[in-house]
Amino acid sequence: MRNNRIIIIARNEVGIIASISRALADTGVNIETISAEGRLHEQGVITLTTDAYDEALRTLTDAGFKTVTDDSLLLRLQDEPGALAKIAERFRDAGVNIQSLHILNRQDGHTLLALSADDRAKAESLVDKDALV
Repeated sequence: MRNNRIIIIARNEVGIIASISRALADTGVNIETISAEGRLHEQGVITLTTDAYDEALRTLTDAGFKTVTDDSLLLRLQDEPGALAKIAERFRDAGVNIQSLHILNRQDGHTLLALSADDRAKAESLVDKDALV
């Protein structure tokens, strides 16, 4: 399954999550996943997925947010030492560069992660089919 993430580069300031979530709520867009990190000095990075990708991207852009998108694979791995290492080593050995990786959730013995690579088709072929969500 494809998971188009929206990445927002914004000032690291009080209320930024409130502004983003309100803009999306006002247009009826539901946030499915979100992660936020303070980065370089005054900038922050917010990564999210929604139930209405195109509408969310349009809404955030219209609200003045700087956005980029990322088409990622969703993977469900065993939550155990070495599970991520096995995937990362397969990619390395095949010459596929992991461009971004986010752990979205850990529960019931599994880890859900979003991964994007420089060659999506090749990346998808390197992952066990039962791991793809």
